[in-house]
Amino acid sequence: MEAIMMPVVILGITGILMGLFLAYASKKFEVEVDPKVEAILAILPGVNCGACGYPGCSGYASGVALEGAKMTLCAPGGPKVAQKIGDIMGVAVEVPVKKKPAAKKPVEKKETPKVQTGEPISASQEFIEKNKRMLMKFKEAFDAGDKEGYEKLENLAKMAKKDELLKYYEEIKAGKIVPDGSVPVATGTANANAISASKEFVEKNKRMLMKFKEAFDAGDKEGFEKLENLAKMAKKDELLKYYEEIKAGKIVPDPATMVDAPATKEETPKVEDSQKQEASYCSVLGDGLCVPEQNEKVKEDLKKQAAPPKTAEELEKEKQAANYCSVLGDGLCVPEENEQIVKQNLHQEIDKEMK
Repeated sequence: MEAIMMPVVILGITGILMGLFLAYASKKFEVEVDPKVEAILAILPGVNCGACGYPGCSGYASGVALEGAKMTLCAPGGPKVAQKIGDIMGVAVEVPVKKKPAAKKPVEKKETPKVQTGEPISASQEFIEKNKRMLMKFKEAFDAGDKEGYEKLENLAKMAKKDELLKYYEEIKAGKIVPDGSVPVATGTANANAISASKEFVEKNKRMLMKFKEAFDAGDKEGFEKLENLAKMAKKDELLKYYEEIKAGKIVPDPATMVDAPATKEETPKVEDSQKQEASYCSVLGDGLCVPEQNEKVKEDLKKQAAPPKTAEELEKEKQAANYCSVLGDGLCVPEENEQIVKQNLHQEIDKEMK
């Protein structure tokens, strides 16, 4: 019996001692928890979603109570939980109210007026065809009272340095219309703002003129300056003159619609100068007109073959012969080998005169 009771007693005493030890340890090593943390944790939804930026609801409760985290971060709890947290912390919570986006007032679109008859803008038909879409969009926006729309088009034209387009926008504002083919354009309007070049000149140089205008209208300074430099190298003063007119806002007319104007004597260049400039222009620009550049070299080679360079002896003889002729003053170039004979004859004549 004693053999049975002794182990039981020992185990009982050991259990009591262990219980006392654990009770003491729990009191000794107890971690104090802020009651606010527990109170906040109790009202949180407990979904541990992490939307607040903390690891679970307990982390958020500690963050609010101990670290001063915002009390409105609990998305699942919403404004109600935020208000309760504020009550626990003794702070008034301002819950942000989500404002509904204000309903946009429907823009009262004015009815597009019917096609009006009136004075057309002063642009050429060529310019209208090229910029019809922009001109019509501007007119529609202006007629509809859409200030934002037509100001946007004006700003685009300013950025692209389209001064001519801006000019016609102002004419549209003044009540002028954009011809659509049904409205006849007044006679002479097409060429009223055209460069002063002749039809023949435009036909011959249209590609260069149009390239210059496109570069200038696009604000490509490097491009149109390159064309100006080429014209200067080729001494194409007339072309430079029309480049300046293009810069002033004039357009390049369509040769098909131009009427030949009688050229004045002052404007008619000499045939030799014209041919010289033409050959130089072709060799510089290489645009396939007149004489191709490769033929210039062939011409120079032919000239050299036809007239080979003179030797030093030949040049010296020519010099002596010219000097001898000028001394004699008789206008005749006497060969060098007859010089002595001529001098003797001259001395004889002088002796006779003296006697």
